[in-house]
Amino acid sequence: MTVSRLLVYSAVARAKTRASLACNGSLEQGPWREIPVPPELTQIVIDRAYEECDRVRIIIAGPPKAGNVWLKCLLGQIYGLRPLTKNQTPQRPQLDLLKTWLEAGNFPDGTIFHQHYDYNEELADLVDAVPAHIVTIIRDPYDGFVSSYFTIQQHKDDGRRSGRRTEVMAGKSLSDPEVVEYLRNGGFRNNMRRAKEWLESGRTLVVRYERLHSAPVAELRTVTDQIEPVPDERIAAALETCSAENMRQMGGPKSQHVRAAKVGDSREKLSEEHLTVFREKYADMIRALGYEVR
Repeated sequence: MTVSRLLVYSAVARAKTRASLACNGSLEQGPWREIPVPPELTQIVIDRAYEECDRVRIIIAGPPKAGNVWLKCLLGQIYGLRPLTKNQTPQRPQLDLLKTWLEAGNFPDGTIFHQHYDYNEELADLVDAVPAHIVTIIRDPYDGFVSSYFTIQQHKDDGRRSGRRTEVMAGKSLSDPEVVEYLRNGGFRNNMRRAKEWLESGRTLVVRYERLHSAPVAELRTVTDQIEPVPDERIAAALETCSAENMRQMGGPKSQHVRAAKVGDSREKLSEEHLTVFREKYADMIRALGYEVR
């Protein structure tokens, strides 16, 4: 084969890999069905596919209780990424710790992790330079607050909340005056601010928690098309593997993060008193995030 022909087919192989290969070595016909690849180049196409997937690294950054663990499972399954453990990632979501960690070469190819980083331009530049992708999941603030409340109850006896502002809610009912007062005093505003800043930064791929329920394949495709395009079948398989039921059965950290796993839980849990506080204290943030003030 001439050098020029090899270069042409190499370009086709790369394009075909990026557009139609599911990161598992199986060739998809798709829109490339009319472009033949010689048998002697088939292995090149497959090798390029694995090369592309091996280079994928993802950080899920944003507020807690928005579906981060679910999204990590989904993207990890789609690209065959290894989730990094707490012992393998920066100790806390701080810029200086992330910078030191990255400079030490601790972010391997083919891995994914999530931490609740605030948006910072330097942080985004550091991640871009790896190179890696940042993804942020945004959730209805009302549902996010309810999810946070129940997580605090889940950990109320393990000492992990000691000294935190949220400790005031531990062991109390959702309607307890101290819980309402926590909300009134701006206790949930930091989570909303973090989501808003990432959303407005233009430096992250945004996923809506609600659309992961209502149109999951389409919502994930908006992200995968910007990371490495994959067939819808690959996305559908990840959705099945990472269903709430399956994640509960996995045990360990994954199961601990799955409670109601639904949209609109706050409509059943929050009282008019809670809603009044949200209107008075958080209306600007709720609208900025693209949600309706109730």
